[in-house]
Amino acid sequence: MNAASYTSSPSSGAVVRTRLIECLHRALESEGWALAAWLGGSDANGRTDQWSDIDLVAIVEDGKVEDAFAVCERAVSTVAPIAERIRFPMPTWHGHDQALWQLEGVPDWCMIDLVIMNRSSEAGRFLEPERHGHALVLFDRAGLARPEPLDRAAHAARVRERLEAIGPRFRMTQHLVRKAVWRGDALEAGDRYLAFTLRPLVELLRIKHCPDRFDFGLRYLRDDLPTDAWREIEPLALPGELEAVLTAQSRAEAIFERELATIGGSAG
Repeated sequence: MNAASYTSSPSSGAVVRTRLIECLHRALESEGWALAAWLGGSDANGRTDQWSDIDLVAIVEDGKVEDAFAVCERAVSTVAPIAERIRFPMPTWHGHDQALWQLEGVPDWCMIDLVIMNRSSEAGRFLEPERHGHALVLFDRAGLARPEPLDRAAHAARVRERLEAIGPRFRMTQHLVRKAVWRGDALEAGDRYLAFTLRPLVELLRIKHCPDRFDFGLRYLRDDLPTDAWREIEPLALPGELEAVLTAQSRAEAIFERELATIGGSAG
């Protein structure tokens, strides 16, 4: 099957995804300077479905990052040419080189998210199971893709610091949402509701129910929250009409204050 044969359907996306992973695996493992490669994201978290993209991480000998990108590009070109590409400028937030690729004739959700790490890099490798799941290792020549323990003391300090700050900031910013609604500005109201109401509420619920991933935002939220907590906030995600933002905000504020009280956050 060539790239032109793929259509924008879940089944075709799953087929091409498997083929791309196989090509990338073979290409990297054939290079002696490529030390390890694994799949993260949905593969590491047991959430892979027909719409999953490819989150591939590789560790290479120092100085071989550009060679790794070139090898991977040649590999995917055997399936389809790269139609769109983003190469993030260094330093990235995580400290490693990263690129996003989408391919011609391939469903757009089957994107390749490629992270290449130098062996000597001291930046984190996303291998703590509590936060990033269990990496699906493709190959590991030097034991570099083993699970890493989460620094519990440092992580707990980050959670405590955030918990102390979240209450006062939440309360101080809710008027920004209401003013945008009163002014009839739907775009501003939606933006401020998401930023100042819904996201902080989600963060608070994560601190209570899944502190290991308190900073993951809405990602994996359905899996990370208890079912009753998820069902309570799911209706708040899409308020609908402009006036409904105020109703959703009021409900979100009530949930926030209730949950904050149960976990000992700052009283403001």
